[in-house]
Amino acid sequence: MLLHAVVVAALATAALVAPASAVAQVVVTASTPIVIDANEPGPLQKAATDLSMDFERVFGRRGAIVHVPPAAGQAAIWIAFDHTGPSGVERPTGWEALRLQTTRREGGTGAPDTVVLTGSDLRGAMYAVYQFSQQFLGVDPLYWWTDHAPTRRTRVAVGADVALTSSPVFRHRGWFINDEDLLTGWTPGEPDGTGIALATWDHVFEAILRLKGDMVVPGTWIFPYEPQIAAAADRGLIVTQHHVNTLGLDTYRWPKTKPMSYLSDPKPLEEAWRKSASEYPKNAEILWSVGFRGQNDYPFWQDDPNAPSTDEGRAGIIRSAVDAQMAIVRSLRPHPEFQLNAWREAATFIHEGVLHLPDDVTLIWPDNGHGRLADRGKLAAGQGEYYHTAMYDYMSNHDSEMVPLARIQRELGRAATAGATNWLLVNTSNIRPVVMTTRAVMEMAWDPSGWTGSNATGDTRYLDRWSREEFGERAAPAIVRYYDAYFAAPLRYGPEEDATAGDNLYHTIARDLLVSLLDGSSAFEFRLRPRVDFEGITFADTADLMAKMLDAARAAAGRWRNVHALADAARPLVPADRADFFKGAIEMPVDLHLHLNQMVIDLAEMSQATDAATRLAKLKAAIADTEAAQAALHSAEYGKWKDFYTAGDWLVDGPRTLALERAYLDKLKGRPVPQNAVVRAKDTGFAYARITAYQGTQTAP
Repeated sequence: MLLHAVVVAALATAALVAPASAVAQVVVTASTPIVIDANEPGPLQKAATDLSMDFERVFGRRGAIVHVPPAAGQAAIWIAFDHTGPSGVERPTGWEALRLQTTRREGGTGAPDTVVLTGSDLRGAMYAVYQFSQQFLGVDPLYWWTDHAPTRRTRVAVGADVALTSSPVFRHRGWFINDEDLLTGWTPGEPDGTGIALATWDHVFEAILRLKGDMVVPGTWIFPYEPQIAAAADRGLIVTQHHVNTLGLDTYRWPKTKPMSYLSDPKPLEEAWRKSASEYPKNAEILWSVGFRGQNDYPFWQDDPNAPSTDEGRAGIIRSAVDAQMAIVRSLRPHPEFQLNAWREAATFIHEGVLHLPDDVTLIWPDNGHGRLADRGKLAAGQGEYYHTAMYDYMSNHDSEMVPLARIQRELGRAATAGATNWLLVNTSNIRPVVMTTRAVMEMAWDPSGWTGSNATGDTRYLDRWSREEFGERAAPAIVRYYDAYFAAPLRYGPEEDATAGDNLYHTIARDLLVSLLDGSSAFEFRLRPRVDFEGITFADTADLMAKMLDAARAAAGRWRNVHALADAARPLVPADRADFFKGAIEMPVDLHLHLNQMVIDLAEMSQATDAATRLAKLKAAIADTEAAQAALHSAEYGKWKDFYTAGDWLVDGPRTLALERAYLDKLKGRPVPQNAVVRAKDTGFAYARITAYQGTQTAP
């Protein structure tokens, strides 16, 4: 039977080292063996290897993994799931529940000698391993992404009365590695047959598991047979799909000469869905995404001139596709789980009452890319969420944090309160720029208590703890002040709370102006027009947009200078071993926004200048600020992160903005304008062609 059972609601907030019992304790040192039966499942063996590596980080020597326990009375860490562990410890019940408990092995007397790590199922046992590392060894669950080495120790004491059990509130929790240009350019995976090197993918999967996640969408435009999918399954993760690649069909690789229509010719799509669904590894656990969009993440009727013109008719096509997809999967796999991510038009159709889902399809409410859920107050028990901490949409954050913790708390707190906790997929894009908010979402998904209710303070308590863990007790108050100011600083382009400039918006504004000046028209204005709304008034043309942006950017400039001063004040308080991470997580983002905001001011003032000398001076100032923004990105490319922000900068693409600025400088100076700069600026497919270049000429059907 269980001894001293304690149900812990929020293990993630527990002290890093449990207080040692005055009577007895298990003392863990570099020589303490890690016991795991040789026949335990592969993912649990990998978790044991991670624990062994954590020993090296903490004690200076890899932990010894053994398959036979030492004599009773000798300290050991025992990982058990399918095979026998110490008597006196039972596996917990429920979904993905972990158990961490001290006990005495048979034949021993007196004090406990074993820390047992187990779970109700395979992932529960894995989470117990990672919980032990985080809580007792002090290993940051995102250590690889935050460059955070744990404190070196010679011994760690685990109290005699430790018996911890915990399980998740949100049933499925995971990441979507989306718009992964930075990761692809930084560690390309062509030799592995994937876009990102498999070694980097393994760090992604490890991070998800250390944050107690259970699922992943491993890339944007991918085939179901790619090696990172098998690698995710080998790590014990569930593989799922996003709202475009339903059943794993890589629609980006649909032949351009072949119509993709579920109205006039449904058979090719059904055959492609079946082929795709059947190509997943047989041992992979899959959560199936159903639905229907166009080839490249837009409504399907943009690809099909014969599509219905009414919402009811369009919703009918989506429902027909869903029914067909479910039948296909059921013919291939037993007991499948389905979800529909109601991104964009699907959410609209559900609100209008024209799209009705089958009872056994989980409705996933998306946010708007900026952290506000699109449910319009309709969250209900059994539903789920698709949530962004990073977003690429010409407006948002690709290189830096943007979604405030208070918004995360409010929106996902609503989901938890409503019981809409079946599924939570977090769009992390390239992960590293958004580690602070991503960890917050994952911790909240495991245990939202403290984040919910009218007086919830989970956001402030999390930020305080994050700041202490990452930058030390002395710097933490200054870091908290920095983040509070940082999330309030951005340029505002509308009355809504999330109408704030991410790092991408500055470049979109700049390129809109410069392409218009060089070529007479700009497609960027078409993208901006429906979304930029200054106090209820949209802009009339590019000149009007720049005038309004000038006022907004000038107002933001003082806020960004204040954030910069707060970063300067925090810097001397940060321990020397965290200086690099401070540069990447604190100084780089504020420098980036400060210079890009000033770039917009320079270009707006240039566009309003009536004399040539002023126009030239303002353009040169804009070029200098754009170069300074690029230098800020370079400053965060220390150590292993060399070239992270610049080798694959294909979506935000700072060099593209610089090329346009320099082309316009040529025009002002009477020199020939390099037309390739304009052509390149208009090429919206360049980034995804680079991200998917490793796929060669493969096609979807």
